[in-house]
Amino acid sequence: MQIFHPTSAPLIMAVFCSLLSSLVGGPVVVKYSREPVTKTEGHFLSLKCLVQYEIQNCDIVNNWWYIKPAEGEAAPETEPKLITDPNHYVITVNETQKEQMRQRNIFLSFNSLSLKDSGYYQCDAKCLNSGTAAKGHLVYLNVTADPYKGLKVSTWSGQLKADAAVLAFSAILFLCCY
Repeated sequence: MQIFHPTSAPLIMAVFCSLLSSLVGGPVVVKYSREPVTKTEGHFLSLKCLVQYEIQNCDIVNNWWYIKPAEGEAAPETEPKLITDPNHYVITVNETQKEQMRQRNIFLSFNSLSLKDSGYYQCDAKCLNSGTAAKGHLVYLNVTADPYKGLKVSTWSGQLKADAAVLAFSAILFLCCY
């Protein structure tokens, strides 16, 4: 009794190999933390994405960071937009190689966060020679308002002025006595 038709064997093998490679990791993998990030406006922040790929199957890799604005700013079904503004974001890449694997760290840096930077960020990678792609999950960045923004803090408060006056008077008295 024949279970499979002989012509279906290549199809079964292809499906099996595809499933196996997806379990193992495939030629390109994107990794980074799933934890949401909360920072105060005006601070520096760098998000890191790790892309691992096999040199043999993925010779040249393009990688990108995307942003999807927070729900209040865009419709929920809005697709993430490619980050391209070099005046607001700095993307740096460094790469290491170990045997037949390469690891590429892609950093998305903000020199001074603003409230508008709140949203969902995603890192993607694509092998140019094979077209194989990997997409990271969405990670949420919550930028909170700086509670001290706009406040003018005087270093010469009333108490400090009184302390300075007492210190000056003490110095004069000390010089006069000796």
